[in-house]
Amino acid sequence: MTLKIPSDLTKPDLLKLALALSHSGREHSSILRDYKMQTSGIPARVAVPFADSGTKNTIPVPSQVAVTPGLASYTTGFPPLTMTPITAGGVPPYGADFNGILNAITNAIRWSSAGSGYPFDSAFAATVTGYPKGALLPSSDYSGYWLNTLEANSTSPENTTSAVTGWVPGVHYGTTSLTGLTNTSVTLTTLQAAKPRITLAGTLTANINLVFPAWIRSWTVVNNCTGNFLVTCKTPSGTGVAIPTGLTAVINGDGVNITQDANLLGVPGRLLNIQTFTSSGTYTPTAGTTSVIVEVQAGGGGGGGAGYTTSSNVSLGSGGGGGGYAKTKLTVAAATGATVTVGSGGAGGSIAPTSGTAGGNSSFGALCVTVGGAGGFGQAQATPPFTATGVVGGSVSTPTPNILSIPGNPSTPGLAVSTGSNIGGNGGSSVLGSGGLGAGNNNVPGNAGRGYGGGGGAGVSQNSPSAGQAGSAGSAGVVVVWEYA
Repeated sequence: MTLKIPSDLTKPDLLKLALALSHSGREHSSILRDYKMQTSGIPARVAVPFADSGTKNTIPVPSQVAVTPGLASYTTGFPPLTMTPITAGGVPPYGADFNGILNAITNAIRWSSAGSGYPFDSAFAATVTGYPKGALLPSSDYSGYWLNTLEANSTSPENTTSAVTGWVPGVHYGTTSLTGLTNTSVTLTTLQAAKPRITLAGTLTANINLVFPAWIRSWTVVNNCTGNFLVTCKTPSGTGVAIPTGLTAVINGDGVNITQDANLLGVPGRLLNIQTFTSSGTYTPTAGTTSVIVEVQAGGGGGGGAGYTTSSNVSLGSGGGGGGYAKTKLTVAAATGATVTVGSGGAGGSIAPTSGTAGGNSSFGALCVTVGGAGGFGQAQATPPFTATGVVGGSVSTPTPNILSIPGNPSTPGLAVSTGSNIGGNGGSSVLGSGGLGAGNNNVPGNAGRGYGGGGGAGVSQNSPSAGQAGSAGSAGVVVVWEYA
């Protein structure tokens, strides 16, 4: 049997026909395909509520049975009297009730069609015995949405104490700006804390706390305050992160405390400050420091001196060795109060002739010690050819640094080829400095070490008679402390 379907049937007619066929066991999936929930089947939006300008009643919640016969309510709907035949004493339902009901429904549909929602309402929450888990409500300033994480939640998501209510920020837009901060801690309202970016301004005269709700959430905090004090971002009963003035930090709430993630590239945290010691002293950490990376560069050795020369003789020296270098990572607890020693550059050898002196050791307490480069050798006058032996660079003593340990470069020897062709030894370079060049074919001293920890160059004495030439000094060391939050 072939079923012929008229081409002028409407979709409602097709639906009725499909339902009828289903009861008779016939296939109807092809007829119903236009009714699947697909994006191609988006229904028309309700732009104007039903009976927008028509006569309509506002439908009450309580029953109207005992008030006005025949009036509808949300409690009873259309009362029994409207379903009783008129001949038996019944009354027809009011058209204004139909308009009122459909107007209320289509008003709500129109609001949803426009993509909006309803902020928290305590009376509504009581009526429905609390919002269900997963509910999304717009915030009171309509800058975002609250997500409910509890069943039957009747507590408002917005409070002034940062209390946890079961509501957490879903999607929120904007910045919370706090100004005029001085010496009083601030507890964020939940609406303030829902914003992803918090900016701070004011002149701090004491350390203060900025209290956040104990949410699982990240914030960017921009501390534009002045004054040498800290703002600690914490939860009401948990630990937090201290942010010095002038810095920006990304902080993370884990539901209990506020922390900062460790950098995946191995940097210990946010760089706060760099302290450079070019002379000895004591390390005092910048407020907010939690760890440090310390670079310790020892001094370079002095170049060897060249003595008095007579006919057909030459005197020259080798350069000084470069200073040793180390880099190590320490906790702020271990580093605080460390005695910082900066090694001096070794002196150049005299025209006696003498060797240069060794560069001074540099150290950060006993936690990291580097050794200065050796002094260059001072060669007495002799008949060329001959050499003035080069010397070693400085090493690194215990304890072994946990990042880098690099000895200073050795110096080059002095070379005497003939009474008119000679060169003093070059100083050895360091990680943070260059060795000075030795003198060449002249009665001149060598060149001093450059940067930090470079060895000094050696002098040359030739062409009788010559009073001799001193070696040059190595450059001093340095200690650099990189401070991280």
